[in-house]
Amino acid sequence: MSRLKFALWGLFLVTQGASAEQTFQLGDVATATITGSIKGEVYRDTNQSTELGSCSYTFDPRGAWTWGVTKPTPAITKYILPNPCLAGPAHTHSPIPLSLEQIYGDLSHEFDSAWKIDGRLAYRIRNGYADIVGQPVIEENAAISHPKYGELRAGSMLTRSWSRSDSFSYPLGMSSAWSETGASYGFVRKSLRYSAPLLEFEGGRKLSLEGTIATDNPRYAHNAPTVAYDEAPPKPKLWEIFAQYSDQSNLVEYIFQKSSGGVQSSWGKGPFVGDVGNADGFGVPGTTGIGAYTRPTENVNILQGNHYFSPNWVGTLGIRRNYWSGVVSQCDYAANPGAPGGVGCYFPSMGFNNDFNNIAHDAWSVDLMGGVSHINGLWTYSAGFVRLNKAFTSTPTEYGQSNTATFVNLQVSRKVPEVYKYLHVYGGLGRVQFGQYGPAPLSMPGNLSDFGVDPRNQSFGNLLTLGAEIIF
Repeated sequence: MSRLKFALWGLFLVTQGASAEQTFQLGDVATATITGSIKGEVYRDTNQSTELGSCSYTFDPRGAWTWGVTKPTPAITKYILPNPCLAGPAHTHSPIPLSLEQIYGDLSHEFDSAWKIDGRLAYRIRNGYADIVGQPVIEENAAISHPKYGELRAGSMLTRSWSRSDSFSYPLGMSSAWSETGASYGFVRKSLRYSAPLLEFEGGRKLSLEGTIATDNPRYAHNAPTVAYDEAPPKPKLWEIFAQYSDQSNLVEYIFQKSSGGVQSSWGKGPFVGDVGNADGFGVPGTTGIGAYTRPTENVNILQGNHYFSPNWVGTLGIRRNYWSGVVSQCDYAANPGAPGGVGCYFPSMGFNNDFNNIAHDAWSVDLMGGVSHINGLWTYSAGFVRLNKAFTSTPTEYGQSNTATFVNLQVSRKVPEVYKYLHVYGGLGRVQFGQYGPAPLSMPGNLSDFGVDPRNQSFGNLLTLGAEIIF
């Protein structure tokens, strides 16, 4: 695999400048295509949180259990390690510059009968590491297709809930705030996708339909071989439907993704990974403990699109409904002489929307995205916003359901053909405003997931971005 990766980059480096898409004809056997991009960004931002966002240990991923809205019950307290972090002063900061490389390689052969077979391999690297944690390969699949019967593709791939949301929000500078949030997964390792033949109607109207099913291996806890499970991990299951409609003035898409048995989160770009199940019970070894485990489920409905007022003006709108079932934290017990009774409690699953009694609660929320872009020759001017709203849930613990976040961004970009045909540079000025102090809104992956501002001790932050991108 690594040899193929370096071969793909080598083909680009020796042929760059030929076109935005590198195509090689391998005789009558196959056609190879190389596409991708290289991007760099630098930042300057305000109200960067210190200490509170870098605690050595927090019981839950959102900091709700250690933030101090209410106190845990005595039954839970003994399992919470002391939280030494304090709210440090906020400051203006220049984070580590971004370096993002993405490369796609396709190898295909089309028969005289119009049947086509192809294989795809893609990498996405951020600052030298996998952009999606643990997943440097974002596409590794093969397909068979025919204009009359459609396409069947199998392997690992990106979901539409992330990739298409990114396509709409990226031109507005709202990619992180929109496509990387919400109750969905962005990458599936074991999947099967069917794309129906394109339907065309009078007046240039077109409709594309697609369905994806996916799974992953059950994920056992760290000490599963030595400590018996109360319940085996659930089998992860996911399915997604995608519909795209277009005409001369509109591009509208609908996505529905539903999953069960996956690690619950609000990271819309994250991989679909199985939950650990009822690892060892929560309380004492061999018991079901305080919170009864149930198979986690989540789903998302996304409606988004562009309206082309003219060749120079584009409006973008999106609405998304998120749903999480909630899931309890799980102790993974192991021998630990330093712990009472010689047993240590580790947390292979931190839970999601679980209260201080470790009872899971379901929740749902509705988020919005929008903006406008104006194209004037080599220049593009855009303004965008994302609104992450409060969540509806019955949990008595403040887990972020009462908070909101509003992101806005003004951006200017310019193509630079004087330097390179497919180079463009851009600059943006953004702001995030939280509704109140406390854990981040449920739709955000965590308290520091965007702008680096922690809403537990800061109410807003500003961000200046300068970047350049080469598309090939």
